[in-house]
Amino acid sequence: MRRRTWVFRNRLSAVTLTWAFVLVGVIGFYTPVFSQGPKQIVIATGSPFELGLVDELAKAVQKKYGIVTRCIKTPTGPGLDLGRHGLTHITMGHARAATAKFVEEGYAAKRVDLMHNFTVIVGPSSDLGKIDGLTEIKEAQKRIYQAKAPYLSRGDGGGMNILEIKTWKDLNLEPKDQSWYQVSSKFMLDSLLDADKNGQYHMLDSSTWALHKSKAKDLKLLVKGPPNEYEMCLVSTAKNPNLKYNQDLAEKFYEFVISNEGQKIIADFGKQQYGESLYYPAVIKNPK
Repeated sequence: MRRRTWVFRNRLSAVTLTWAFVLVGVIGFYTPVFSQGPKQIVIATGSPFELGLVDELAKAVQKKYGIVTRCIKTPTGPGLDLGRHGLTHITMGHARAATAKFVEEGYAAKRVDLMHNFTVIVGPSSDLGKIDGLTEIKEAQKRIYQAKAPYLSRGDGGGMNILEIKTWKDLNLEPKDQSWYQVSSKFMLDSLLDADKNGQYHMLDSSTWALHKSKAKDLKLLVKGPPNEYEMCLVSTAKNPNLKYNQDLAEKFYEFVISNEGQKIIADFGKQQYGESLYYPAVIKNPK
């Protein structure tokens, strides 16, 4: 794995907070550690970290303000729980209902629509569910269910997994415990590679697919669905007073990301290497 000096890489692959508290013991999020350390903040997010966008933003923020960014790689749900427990300054996720609840509970001092990519479904070229060319995720999932075609769910509590479960519920279908439906309990890349190995349909985001499709040689893009919208929250110190130390730095990071400079980093991310943006900014549509 590539290492960069401006981001401390820590992973939260489990869907429970048990692992979060284990990480706390390893990387030290409590106020006494902050008081002895450099100018640093903690961010909880998933694909923006795994795909490298957080690294690009963190590098720019470090250059501008001297702020060091720690990032915990975590699905959206567990990331919001880290915010509830005062273990992160900022969350980035893509589960609107879960984030809305986080805001309603008073855990967010600020919240913004940050950017989007797209929800996609990939699968083997045999396409037993006959979903190639569809744009409606529900119709695609219904056809897969009817065909009993091999399908891999992440099952990790992330935004994409939350959307998948909601889709089954909206369709009044229950694939759980059926032989054709399996759960990886892994994050994005590992789940994609498992789906490729086993010839399964798999739902993921377009950014992950663009970055890693060369590694999934037996899968193809079949469905490009609706925008997959990411939100960013600055965690409130009213609920978590321990975050007051360095909260001003977290606010600088937050404001930088939604500034023209930060939004341009998002808009340009991936263009040179992949010929297209991996994410599309929401605050400033066409940053200069």
